[in-house]
Amino acid sequence: MKRIGIVCCAVFITLATRAQSFSWTNGAGTTFDLTITDATKKCAEITGANSVTGTTEFTVPGTVTYNGNTYTVTAIAGRITSVNGQVYSNGLKKIILSEGIKILKYHSIDLAFDLEEVVFPTTLEIIEDQAFRYSGLKHVDLSRTKLRVIGRGAFNSNVGTIESIKFPQTLRRLREGALNNQILKNMVLPAQLDTLSYLTFEGLANLEEITFEKPTPALLYIENPLNPSEGPFDPFRGNTNLQKIYVPVDAAKAYMDAPWWTVQGNKYREKLTIGSNGYSTYYLENENFKVPAGCTAYIITGITPSGKHGVPSTAHAQAFGAGKIIPKRTGFILQGTANSTITYQANVTGTEESVTGNLLVGTGIEHEFTSAGDSCYYVFANGAQGIGFYKQGIRNGASIKLKPHRAGLRLPAGIAPAKG
Repeated sequence: MKRIGIVCCAVFITLATRAQSFSWTNGAGTTFDLTITDATKKCAEITGANSVTGTTEFTVPGTVTYNGNTYTVTAIAGRITSVNGQVYSNGLKKIILSEGIKILKYHSIDLAFDLEEVVFPTTLEIIEDQAFRYSGLKHVDLSRTKLRVIGRGAFNSNVGTIESIKFPQTLRRLREGALNNQILKNMVLPAQLDTLSYLTFEGLANLEEITFEKPTPALLYIENPLNPSEGPFDPFRGNTNLQKIYVPVDAAKAYMDAPWWTVQGNKYREKLTIGSNGYSTYYLENENFKVPAGCTAYIITGITPSGKHGVPSTAHAQAFGAGKIIPKRTGFILQGTANSTITYQANVTGTEESVTGNLLVGTGIEHEFTSAGDSCYYVFANGAQGIGFYKQGIRNGASIKLKPHRAGLRLPAGIAPAKG
């Protein structure tokens, strides 16, 4: 009796398991195979799909109805790119993923050579290994998603089709060869991305520029610690066309000081926007500044009072041309093309200029400078008497409030605004 009971129990469990799977067909004839993953919460995942001949576009449902119950589709766990049982060059051009889908699993949208576009839901959190292997995607926009992880070889290509990709600010990890063999020339990686494989950028032979929005370098890890071919080493060792690595303001030193990130030290750049008047004040807390081509830097070393009421004093500026190196923690004014964004090198080696006697003060963070009664503060602006230094708002020179990496003028109390 005991033996019969065990057999019956096993049969019951098998039948119950089978009952969790079903198929659903949309109005255009695409059939989706699904498995219920949580009967209580009414969640299901798609385990496969097949479209009718001639299908060029379809929408993956966010909900399906089965036996009178509505199930939320939370994942795609099997290949959905078949058309009449065929993959590769089957004419499928576009897939729309409905809201509610959180995970794209292994090989779920792969082998679709003709696939050019996928519309991603805001709910997407994970793209697993090789999910888009050998797809024909050209432009990938993940910026509206909640994506945290992109898996190993997720967008791996055999010929290279992706021309651009946008990541969300939620992205935390890019695994090995996530974009292997793609033709990307540039990419921007968000500030929360804190974990990278030593092989993340593997196969990006066309990559010319990469931007890191994180002010400190991400943790580099080895996918398989038992395999010495996976690291540690220069994460950009295979990117032979790489020309520039952009990092946030005042962050080049952090990258250049970090193990393995330092190998490409001569390629790090930062960016600065010149104001509409052709000038911007600037200040770096942690690193020196190399004056870029087409620009001139100035410090203020003194003033000559006008001697007349209402007539501004004249500021004495010391100029530094392109290639000169301004020491860290130096407030200065940079002249360049109005409304342009310039790139510059920071934390460079070489002889730094003397800035002794500089009257400009600056800050690496938003900061308010307040006088103890022995000095007056001014901001650099294009005011009623032209470009020069003016008291800020109603502060009457008693203080100034500066944004991060900006500078202002500090003079002995009682001196009129300097105009230069």
